[in-house]
Amino acid sequence: MSYVLLALLSIIAYIGGLAVMLKTTPMLLARSYDEGLFMAIAAADILGAILAFGGIIALYAIFNAHIIVKVVDFLLLIGVLLITGRLALFCLRPSYVKGANRLSRVLAGAFCLCLAAAAVYYMIQLFAA
Repeated sequence: MSYVLLALLSIIAYIGGLAVMLKTTPMLLARSYDEGLFMAIAAADILGAILAFGGIIALYAIFNAHIIVKVVDFLLLIGVLLITGRLALFCLRPSYVKGANRLSRVLAGAFCLCLAAAAVYYMIQLFAA
């Protein structure tokens, strides 16, 4: 495949992963953490995170870490940081979500905070290596 097509597919995976996270994370809040549906939705949320970070890493690997690609990946990681930070605030503030289980909110919020921390870590590693 050509590099342009692979880059386009990685950008589509990034956008799709962020869209999946935006749709599935709020659905976690209304369910108890020991329900089967919670686990299925959490698996979809994890798949969205894998797609988002995988799209960034694929773009980085396709172009052999060229400086322009590093800048583009940095901007994409800022997008991940903003979206996961917003989702973490949404999950951890009880006034936004009515009827949510407390432990489900904490688990979803902790997952989003871990994704935000991973995005910051990879932003630092982009230019440190």
